[in-house]
Order: sequence, then C-alpha cells, then structure tokens
Amino acid sequence: MSLLVLGTVVALSAGCAQAGGGTTRVAATPSWAEPSTVDTSASPSVDGSPSGTDASPSASPGTAGTSAAPKPPAPAPPPADSSLVGQLLAQVNSLRAANGLKPYTLASGLNASAHKHNLVMIGGCGLSHRCPGEADLGPRISAQGVSWHSLGENIGESGPNANTQAAILKAAKGLTMAMYNEKPPGDGHRKNILSSGFNRIGIDVMRDAKGTVWLTQDFAG
Repeated sequence: MSLLVLGTVVALSAGCAQAGGGTTRVAATPSWAEPSTVDTSASPSVDGSPSGTDASPSASPGTAGTSAAPKPPAPAPPPADSSLVGQLLAQVNSLRAANGLKPYTLASGLNASAHKHNLVMIGGCGLSHRCPGEADLGPRISAQGVSWHSLGENIGESGPNANTQAAILKAAKGLTMAMYNEKPPGDGHRKNILSSGFNRIGIDVMRDAKGTVWLTQDFAG
C-alpha cells in the first residue's frame, strides 16, 4: 500500500519511509492563501476537471441528428458519508486537544470545496493542490460562500484499499496521522492540523475505482 500526502502551508521537502510492509511517501508543495496574495474576485470553475468527472455534461444527448449519442459520463461519486467525516473530524480535534488547542468547527462550504477538489484529482489530475483548469485555493473556497482571511489545505492518497467504510476510514486516518507525525522542517501538514489561526475545517474522503483513497482537508480562519 502506498501513502502520499501534500499540504498547503510552506515549502516542504519530500521524504520516503518504510512502514508496516508498505511504502509511505510524503511530498508537499504547500503555500498559504491570504487576501494579500490571492485574488478572490475571480470567478473560478470549481467544477472543472480536465478528464470530465463532472456528472453534468455540457451538451444534451440526442441533438446530433442520426449520429450515435455519446456515452454519458459516469455519475460523480457523492460526498463522503457524514458519519465518516464526523469520525475524521473527531480525530483531528483529538490531536488538537492533546496540544491544548480549541476544536475546529466543520463548515459545509469547506466540505464542498474539499469534495470538488477530490473529484478533480480523481478525474485524472492526480495529487495536486491546483489541477489544470482549476482555480487556486482562495477563489475556489470563496466560490462556496466561505468568508476567510487565511486558508490552508492538506491532501493525500493511499491505496489500494477494500471498498468498505472501515477500510476507507482506516486509510484516511492513516493519512491524517502521517501528516500529524511530520517533523520540522517538513511539517506543513502538521501545522495546518494544529494551527491557531484557523477555526474551521472541511473534510472529504473518497475511494476511486482502483481502490485509492483520496483525502482533502480544507482549513479557514
């Protein structure tokens, strides 16, 4: 099983370590999003995916005369089950409590931005904070109606995993712990989890057809 995580905070170095008979890879290229450095006035296309994971096709089938109608795209996976998200939120807040920090509040707009980003990554972009045709972090979170003065994002993938909620939860928790256990100077994900500047979080976790579990955590202050 492979594990790969990326986080938005500060420039991090990549690392690789063996754990539990599998390979754990941590490679981050993070950056903070702040109003002074991020243009939030743009109108982002947060639904966009270069490989067409948007479940709403741009043209109605059956309008091309006698030509064969194109095969409709597969429906986009739904957002993570609320009970799954709740358990992942509890994990993050438990880590914060252990460090004397207040809990994060789950924000529906951040959940939505995290889910849309997971869809784009699964659609063919791969693990990246900004995929081709996708808006930067600030504009895509603003598009979900979230007011903010600072933002952060952690993303990761792990697989293959069985198609059960227990396996998906285990993989997502493992990604979170890999982030939390980082050491300076490559501890950008940990800083997001333990930030005193953020007070809200959005979480989305998805399993793709190959069994890879994708986790996105969006943070706002």
